[in-house]
Amino acid sequence: MNRHNSIIFIIAILLLSGCINFNNRQLELALQTAGSNRQELEKVMQHYKGDKQKENAARFLIQNMLGKYYLEGDKIDQFHHFIDSVYQIEQEEYDQQTINKTYRTNNNLQRSSFKQQTDLQQLNADFLITQIDAAFLAWQKPWNKHLSFEDFCEWILPYRIGNELPETWREQYYNTFSGLLTDSISTAHDACVAINNELIKLPIHIFTDFPKPADIKPSSLIHIKFGLCGDYTHLAVYAMRSVGIPVSTGVIPHWGRRNNNHSFNLLYCEDGKYYDFAGGEQNPGDHLRRFEDIPKVYQKTFSVQQNSLIMTNTSKEEIPTFFKNPFMKDITEHFPFIHPQTVSIPLTKGNTHKQYAYLCVFDPQGWFPVDWGRISNKTVTFNHIGPDIIYQVASYENNSLRPLSSPFAVDSTGEITTYECLKEKVNLHLERKYREPTQLAAIPPAFVGGKFQGSDHADFQIAEDLYTFTENPDFKYTTIEVNPKKSYKYYRYLSSPNIRGNMAELEFYDTNSQNILTGEIIGTDSTSIYNPHATKYNVFDGDPLTFFHTRDSMSWVGLALSKPAHINKIRYIIRNDDNGIRKDNLYELFYIDESGKWASAGKQTADRDDLLIYEQIPQGTLYWLRNYTRGKEERIFTYKDGKQVWW
Repeated sequence: MNRHNSIIFIIAILLLSGCINFNNRQLELALQTAGSNRQELEKVMQHYKGDKQKENAARFLIQNMLGKYYLEGDKIDQFHHFIDSVYQIEQEEYDQQTINKTYRTNNNLQRSSFKQQTDLQQLNADFLITQIDAAFLAWQKPWNKHLSFEDFCEWILPYRIGNELPETWREQYYNTFSGLLTDSISTAHDACVAINNELIKLPIHIFTDFPKPADIKPSSLIHIKFGLCGDYTHLAVYAMRSVGIPVSTGVIPHWGRRNNNHSFNLLYCEDGKYYDFAGGEQNPGDHLRRFEDIPKVYQKTFSVQQNSLIMTNTSKEEIPTFFKNPFMKDITEHFPFIHPQTVSIPLTKGNTHKQYAYLCVFDPQGWFPVDWGRISNKTVTFNHIGPDIIYQVASYENNSLRPLSSPFAVDSTGEITTYECLKEKVNLHLERKYREPTQLAAIPPAFVGGKFQGSDHADFQIAEDLYTFTENPDFKYTTIEVNPKKSYKYYRYLSSPNIRGNMAELEFYDTNSQNILTGEIIGTDSTSIYNPHATKYNVFDGDPLTFFHTRDSMSWVGLALSKPAHINKIRYIIRNDDNGIRKDNLYELFYIDESGKWASAGKQTADRDDLLIYEQIPQGTLYWLRNYTRGKEERIFTYKDGKQVWW
């Protein structure tokens, strides 16, 4: 057990012992943990003697500093230096691919090289006094009059959000954003919109695969050029709290129908309700409604949540990492548009001798727990869970999850559908390992009107139309037959007026030899400012994940052959996610068997680009297709009417 977890364990013991004054005991534990820094913390409380509110605010911060820390070390310094340098890049010089590559090349960010520093042992009196005084000044605004002292402590007072380096950030952010709040603004909602409208003007570049050893420090974040969704969330919290707007961080621990998690902002308004928004992106009430796969919503808190699992675990039962955090509050019920449901699930698999069971959603790395419940009579109840998501109930022991139920889904009316492994068999015709990319949904219809052409002229002033897109193309390799009137030296793809290139791969086949033709790559050279590496050369590099993207509509890309040739076939793939079936790639199909565990249906090497067939597979259950050759995006599916149904 590391120091952080041992501290939380001691807090839990204090709570479970039925202490008359838990807060006082928690405060004393914090002071003891501070060691030689205790006098600095006591100096803060002594400073506010005679001002009961500020003294209580100081006590609140200190007692909840248990478990708070930041990281130091050479690699952390390198990370912050890199962030600061990149955030100085002018927008017209911005190059996401190069930034990412440079960072990965120059930063070997191994956590073992970091030193963990606890707030209790490092923060001095001057730092905390400065933070407290600035927070109280911010609590004198018309838009936060609805806040009780307890609300103020949770929503305005905290000096940190994550594990960022502690800084006295409030003055810098106040000077930057306070001028946006006019005398006419009197509500938290209007104040939040005024600040966020300014943040929305910032460029938004989400680096979803950007490994960070620590949270970006506030003095850097105010100059943001890119980051994770959590970085933009933190930026909004600093900006809002500096001027007294009650804003916090919301967390979706894992999406229900796709991989990864999500951070966003929460606004606490005069009506006592939480309003979600995305800092720099969407204003209050406009964010979470876009998503249909939210299993649970939590709020990050500064204070210890006494109803959290780690604080109420009366046994010595091992619990998953996510629930070892006492600074999380379940707020799913505050979002009625999610249509949260309460379900009671019979536990028909495995061993139910444990006290707790966990509601899990799928991830390719393993089922991920998003909620917990107490087992009673081989049944567990979960409150306020998102509908139309496949879940599985599991126990936790020896650092792993073990199934206790079949997979199931609940709809918005509360009806439960269970997916059982049946004895009846079916042939599965599989076209993808992941759902079609919603972020690229606008691309196929924009291809309509685009053409493949042949010409004797390099400028295609006179050209023969060989094929015209009249329907939306698929996100997979497609072969079309053509019959030009003659042999041509120049062949190309010409985009419609509605799209700027977005072809990924293109092959022209010689009629006589059936070889893929080669030649000089020609076409539009004006690449997009946001995709400077998306050049015409990507269309002929053999990689379906690279693509051609320009600044101009009706852009084009093609080949200048050494001599005229006649073609009878064109093979292409539009900009895509490369999650379709790929010829010569090695796949393995899994399904949930009678025990509730994943079982293999065998490995196959695909013999064509668009289809993989598995014969005589159990019906009615849940499936998962893996590609061992390339890619990392994979999702579960059911099978109905000869089609994959994605979850």
